[in-house]
Amino acid sequence: MALNSLSFAAFFLIFLAVLLILPKKLRKIWLLAGNCMFYLSWERWSIVLLLLSSLMVWECGLLMSRQGSDNGNRSLDRRKTLFLVLPVVWNVGLLVFFRYTGLIGSLLGRAEIPFSAQTILVPLGLSFYTLRCIGYVADVYRGKMDAVRNPLDVLIYVSFFPQIISGPIEQPMRFFSELEAFGEKNLRNFEPIWQGFLLFVWGLFQKIVLAERLSVITARYFGDFQQYGFWELLVASLAYTLQIYCDFGGYSDMSRGIARMIGFSTMRNFRQPYLAAGIKNFWRRWHISLTSWLTDHVYIPLGGSRKGSLRKYLNILIVFAASGLWHGSTLNFVFWGLLHAVFQIAEDLWNRTGRKLPVWLLRIITLAEVNFAWIFFNAGGLNRGFRIIRQMFSRFTFPEAFDTGLIPGNLFVLGVGLGILLTVDMLHERGAAIQQKAAALPLPLRWLIILGLFWSVIMLGIYGVGYDTTGFIYAQF
Repeated sequence: MALNSLSFAAFFLIFLAVLLILPKKLRKIWLLAGNCMFYLSWERWSIVLLLLSSLMVWECGLLMSRQGSDNGNRSLDRRKTLFLVLPVVWNVGLLVFFRYTGLIGSLLGRAEIPFSAQTILVPLGLSFYTLRCIGYVADVYRGKMDAVRNPLDVLIYVSFFPQIISGPIEQPMRFFSELEAFGEKNLRNFEPIWQGFLLFVWGLFQKIVLAERLSVITARYFGDFQQYGFWELLVASLAYTLQIYCDFGGYSDMSRGIARMIGFSTMRNFRQPYLAAGIKNFWRRWHISLTSWLTDHVYIPLGGSRKGSLRKYLNILIVFAASGLWHGSTLNFVFWGLLHAVFQIAEDLWNRTGRKLPVWLLRIITLAEVNFAWIFFNAGGLNRGFRIIRQMFSRFTFPEAFDTGLIPGNLFVLGVGLGILLTVDMLHERGAAIQQKAAALPLPLRWLIILGLFWSVIMLGIYGVGYDTTGFIYAQF
């Protein structure tokens, strides 16, 4: 039941209709039921793991809060640390078992590991909800927030259906604040529903109209890369760079739109990342929730930039290696992460010289670096990534024609759609509040905008055989 499927549309319409007529005291129960129904539509057995993780962090959070302030009491401090370590080990253990036993086996020279998870499906959203669980107990441990008393609230936070597939990894304090307000809001207010629906349709446009077309180009050239040269593979790499943005950014907007319609204001996960002037700036714009999580729970605890340049650069390498490993269990993901680390270190060293590049040139360099790294991200293996790069630089003959796999009409739609996306990003970059301005328009014009977007998705979208929808790229992580 992907967010871009008809089955999800039916589920959500029923869920929203019931939510709007329920008394306030039953809203949380219905939301948890909706989370469970959504999760069970994908998988059945693994919901047990999700519930166990949720209840464990809830209980450990309460146990930590009962220890009070340590006031130099080492015994209390040890107990608090124990209640932090237990859920962290459990959640990291789940990730290692389900995602990395194959990688560990290959590194140890063993083709198979008995009783590993190689023949078991990775639980839906595992990488995302484990980080939410760890982030919650870590914030309670550090005193950034009080432990949540109601287990229902923690279960809702971990299993929140608009975010369970591909995030964002909402910060606990922010989410629980929204959840508290959720119980008292007037959900029958038209404005949040309209704003949420607009966001959802805009995300759907990015996924169905743009990302799906770009995936055809990517698959055509990267699927059989040996027969192509530099220019075709450059086109493929640029297509994937745009595809993953439209796919993941589209999902994030759809997720925010769904949450908005049911009464939650959730964080933005993207802020025009391909307009970034520098790799460090890029990671403040791309997958913002993961960047924030790694900064708070890995980079800063390692010492951040407080212990000298060498330690800072080592911490950057560790954080980006962890980011790559979180994305996938093959070495090409780790290499992708390390590439970004090297780019950021080189950028920091350059900045220390005091010389500055024009912003337009910085943006081009940043996009080139990001585009190059995406080749390894998408390669399916480290060796294959290097083979693609070697093939790119082995033949520079300009082709007579680019056989992208798309007919001219589809290329025209793709070009216009990307132009619209670029215009929206440029307006956002300049501080334009597009959604607020749209909300100020007369009601007929607002509906005209939504219907226009919706029509473009229905009429111009790319669908599979029998109008099957394809999954989101980040759902595999």
